[in-house]
Amino acid sequence: MDLFLRSILSFFMVLLTSLNIYPAGVAGNTAPDRADDPVLRFAVCSDIHMHEQKHDAQYNRLEQLFEYSYEYAESQNYKSVDAFIFVGDITDSGTAKQMENVLEVVNNKMKPGTPLMCVYDNHDVHNRTIAECEAFYGIPANEQRVINGFNFITVSYDDNHSYASRLPSLYAQLEAAKKADPKKPIFVFNHRHIEGTVYGSTNWGTTELSPVLNNFPQIIDFSGHSHYPVNDPRSCSQYFFTSFGCGTLFYFELERDMMTYGSVPPNAGQAAQFYIVEVYADNAVAVKPFNILTGEFFKVPSSYSDEQLIYYIAEPSNRDSFTYTSKRYMTADTPVWPAGAEAEISEITENSAKVSFPQALDFEAIHSYRVEVKKGGIKVKDYRFWSEYYFEPMPERMTWLIDGLDPQTNYRVEITGYDTYTKQTVKKLVTEFSTF
Repeated sequence: MDLFLRSILSFFMVLLTSLNIYPAGVAGNTAPDRADDPVLRFAVCSDIHMHEQKHDAQYNRLEQLFEYSYEYAESQNYKSVDAFIFVGDITDSGTAKQMENVLEVVNNKMKPGTPLMCVYDNHDVHNRTIAECEAFYGIPANEQRVINGFNFITVSYDDNHSYASRLPSLYAQLEAAKKADPKKPIFVFNHRHIEGTVYGSTNWGTTELSPVLNNFPQIIDFSGHSHYPVNDPRSCSQYFFTSFGCGTLFYFELERDMMTYGSVPPNAGQAAQFYIVEVYADNAVAVKPFNILTGEFFKVPSSYSDEQLIYYIAEPSNRDSFTYTSKRYMTADTPVWPAGAEAEISEITENSAKVSFPQALDFEAIHSYRVEVKKGGIKVKDYRFWSEYYFEPMPERMTWLIDGLDPQTNYRVEITGYDTYTKQTVKKLVTEFSTF
């Protein structure tokens, strides 16, 4: 986006802010400036999928997770990283070599005395039991710790792939933590999303824990399994409690109904993300998504912002204060095309052509596009693909190959943009061309 347009958009945002008018998805994704320092900081990730090769991508990404966490902490007044949590699928298939590689990185990179908590799930137990994982790492599958005065609770399923046996103890732990201080956040970690919460939980979630978790609004739950990106605004969700999807250090996966190339996008392996979480004395929580591949914190995915992406929960125990709710689907703005935007056709042959166009603009995040190709008013091709908003930097233009066309035929191309809350551009970008 050119400097002049950014200047206009920045002025617009300042004006809206001064009037206390916040476009949906922007105001809640940055934290207020605080004069005080946090009293607790921890790093949490999911789906490491450690392989058997040393110093491959997975090994190096886990090393960098520790390095970047400590580097950031050293740059702050509060310099501690008080815990690390792995939320399941730590290894790719649970082999001894994969587990040894994890421990090697932990022993080389994590400062002595720092708590490491682990959740074990399907990939971890591919070749072994939960008890074997606990014995190998020396870390319980289901654990409660108090760190700097805040409760941390891990929840792993059992060897029957069920959480049922965990529910009584989980409820007791949550009830005791609530009784000790009903306003303090309680941090819960489980591999599978709680169905109906974060982005990805419809396809990759569980309802088994809901009867317990739904009773405690002060829960801040971290889960994984889906590999859905952390910088999608829907990766934070609040209803009965607060939920976060932790992304992945391995590869992206998104909706299964993306008709053009399924649920795994091109270049899916360019994924290495985690959260650095900071907690304040007044119980406020700032969750900061970090991109290992760029070595920087993610930015707000809104087209109109260059600010750091921070999910901020001011009052974790107060449901009335929740902002990351389903209301965002109703209040989200409608994406628009940049002024003067045009679709361009290139590399025309007798049976194919390429179409390219600028990214649409949206206050939340441009999620995907639909390209419809018509011949004589009848739709003959229908493509749906992601905007690649999960990469940083996000590409400024999208290009798509239209193939399987007839020679010497006139075609009309219509392009629609969609944001993360399913709002679509009112106008379509339209262009026409003829094959050779």
